[in-house]
Amino acid sequence: MNVEQLSAQILDTFSARAKRLGLRALHMGELASELHMSATTLYKLYPSKEALALACLQRWADELGAAEAARQNPKRAPFDQYMHWIDAWADANAAISPAFLRDLQTDYPAVWKRYSQVISDRKRQGMALLKPLLRPEVNDRVAFSLLNHIFSVVQDPAFADRLNVSRRDALRSAVSIWAGGALARGGRAGASAKPVAKRKTKRP
Repeated sequence: MNVEQLSAQILDTFSARAKRLGLRALHMGELASELHMSATTLYKLYPSKEALALACLQRWADELGAAEAARQNPKRAPFDQYMHWIDAWADANAAISPAFLRDLQTDYPAVWKRYSQVISDRKRQGMALLKPLLRPEVNDRVAFSLLNHIFSVVQDPAFADRLNVSRRDALRSAVSIWAGGALARGGRAGASAKPVAKRKTKRP
């Protein structure tokens, strides 16, 4: 196994555990044991948990960008393009737990800053698609401030869990409801939300 393959294996294992359990619950020694390698080998490639978190974040950002690019189609209406971006965003965030984001913000400010930058860049790109579609009487600052608030609420896994829907369906429905009030009718043509499928509740 070469260095690139070894690095990818480390990131795969670290990312899966950290996103699920949070960063504080993950220890470098335990990670090395799970990977069947010495701590020396692990630290040689990634000298700290912060370095691992930053590498995982960068890979996550690259994967999100690739997913967005794969969904792009210049023949689609702008709002349709935006909703495909929403799908890519929801899929990229599906495995991230609140504990991971909390630990990232509290313990690793430099990594959190990079994470926030990725989010801000993606939001600006999305708003650029939507701004020409706003109703003439709608204040764009108010409209996009409200959309940001919707993101912050709906992205919380507890929101979708409470309603017994997937994160993707929750985000799609919320954005479509926002669009119904903020966008001109022509801008929303053919871009209504997909039906929300209820998840089956497990019986005890």
